[in-house]
Amino acid sequence: MQDQLSVPTLKISVAGDALPLFTTVLQSGIEIKTAHGETLGKFLSNFPGFTTKYLTDTVQTIFLNGTAVDDLSLPLTGSNPVLALSAAMPGLAGAIFRKNSLHAALRTDTKTLPSKSDQEKSISVTLKLFNSIARDRGADLLKTGLCLGSEQLANFLTNRPHLAAHIVHMKWADKEIAYEELLAVLRTVAKINLNIIGTNG
Repeated sequence: MQDQLSVPTLKISVAGDALPLFTTVLQSGIEIKTAHGETLGKFLSNFPGFTTKYLTDTVQTIFLNGTAVDDLSLPLTGSNPVLALSAAMPGLAGAIFRKNSLHAALRTDTKTLPSKSDQEKSISVTLKLFNSIARDRGADLLKTGLCLGSEQLANFLTNRPHLAAHIVHMKWADKEIAYEELLAVLRTVAKINLNIIGTNG
């Protein structure tokens, strides 16, 4: 696992009202280090806006390693657990995966408790945010800063060329960089620490 302190930082300033346009990058997944065995609820409560009320009322679907779960006391285990959050989804799929739904029995819910030795380890969790969850909470996460794969960001920007017009300036490892140089630079590293702020904030 690459040491996050050795990962270069990319700081992007955008027109303030354009910041929400960049939140969909969170669908690709961001990497967060945490203690092995930390519960879902404790892990999520570390992020701005993820209050108990928000998790209860707004986050309607939680996937842990591809399995929909209800229990926020589930531990995060394994070498790289993947956690995905979504608001309510439409149709039968949404009804099946929604928390506390009448169809919850149609899905599997398992809990694996970590050993005492595992609890002392740190792991890297991949967190993915979808639909209104990304829109609601994404701007605060981007302002705070996050770690993600450089290829993910390169693909995100390549598929959304209109976003370039909203970028005011960028710094790569504290040095000014032009947008035209960015994609080439991203190919030189595996991960980056990304920080995006609005110029009005």
